[in-house]
Amino acid sequence: MNRISTLLIAVTLPIAFAAPSFAQDGKTMGTVVNGNTTTVFKAADSRDIDTHKLKTWNDFASQHPKVASELAHNPALINDDAYAKKHPQLGAFFSAHPEVRQAMAANPGNYVAIPPRPGE
Repeated sequence: MNRISTLLIAVTLPIAFAAPSFAQDGKTMGTVVNGNTTTVFKAADSRDIDTHKLKTWNDFASQHPKVASELAHNPALINDDAYAKKHPQLGAFFSAHPEVRQAMAANPGNYVAIPPRPGE
């Protein structure tokens, strides 16, 4: 009986905690009104992000943090061939993975994030 109880708890507890996050997809998380501007915050929907491309980029970015940081601060550099020539490893990466470059150019926020400043 003890094993069955433990098994039931092990199965239902994660589901209970995950259910609210599944329910939030597309729902309004909050709003901020500032004068005539209203900002609506909605839960992120990551179902359309290609995780293989994201992993491929993250592997490169972890090996080249300076390049990843520069692209995070200036995503327009993704399509800058002169920048890629200054960083041959980036040029080689984009040559080997043109689909990642296209995805990054279309939605840079999915791939680059500005790292926190020291002390944040």
